[in-house]
Formats: sequence, C-alpha cells, structure tokens
Amino acid sequence: MSKRLILIGGPMGIGKSTLGQYLVDHSADRAVFLDGDWCWAMHPWDFSDENKKMVMANIQFLLNAFIANSRLDTIVFVWVMHQQAIIDELLAGLHGDFDAHSVSLVATPAELTRRFEQDVAGGVREQAALAGTLARLPLYDAVASLKLDVTGFECAENAARLLALVAQAPPFLTKKS
Repeated sequence: MSKRLILIGGPMGIGKSTLGQYLVDHSADRAVFLDGDWCWAMHPWDFSDENKKMVMANIQFLLNAFIANSRLDTIVFVWVMHQQAIIDELLAGLHGDFDAHSVSLVATPAELTRRFEQDVAGGVREQAALAGTLARLPLYDAVASLKLDVTGFECAENAARLLALVAQAPPFLTKKS
C-alpha cells in the first residue's frame, strides 16, 4: 500500500506547523509530522547555496526514511514552499511507494498579518519579517497545489477542510519504486 505524503506549504505565520501537528495528533492513521524548518535551525542563519543544498538533501533523507518505514501510513510535511521548483526538487529526490498531495495555505493579507502578529507577541517571530511574508503570499497562486484559504477558520476546521480537499482530489504525484 502506498503511503500518503501531505505537503503543506504557505507563508511564515499562516499556521502550517500548528495544522500539521494537529493532523497527526488527531489522525486515525499511523502518522508522523515533519517540519522543514528543523533543517534550517542554525545560528547564525546562513542562506547560502551550500546550505540550501544541504537542507534539501537532509529533508529528502528524512522523508525517504519515513516513506520506507512500514509502521507509518501518513507523512505530513510542512515548509515554506512558495515556488513550484522547491516542490519539484523535493519530490525528485524521494523514492518508494507514495501518493503526494500538495496543499498551500493562503489567507487574506489582514488575516496573515493577524496570525503573524500573534506569533510576534508570543516571541516566535520578529516583526521585521512580516513584510517579506506578505510579499510571498501571492506567489502561492503559481504553485500547482490545492489551495486552502484559512481566513476566519480555526485549526480543527482547517484540518477537516484539508482532509476533505485531499480526499476529493487525485494525488499531485504517485510514485512506485
């Protein structure tokens, strides 16, 4: 049986990690949550070509390990995937039997600002990053993914809506090894 790989993209602060963790915590499947940001947790932050390649290789390694794990049915992966090339490169390095579903979380600029500023108040984000986050929001229009507008919805509602979207649409990619 193929694994279900759910890729959740969206700008910083939109709720990817919260939603991904919720999906796994409330899943009837044997599931795992992975966040691409775990591979960027370095100090000082260094967005060099060398580090971008290393991060992508590390993410692919982790995803391949979980795809190969017979004890799991569903893998939920979240990351800022604002360009189709990021998703394409990520998927090109994966192997095994899986159905990939790509979902982009979107919202109105006002909703994204509200969510982002909650994170700033909680010490999770820096206010200076808000402008870049808002600038990336329209880039998701060009990504070949299912779009889930989270404006005005809480996490549990968004989880149900995301699962309904994934159930209704064919996989973005089916891979058989």
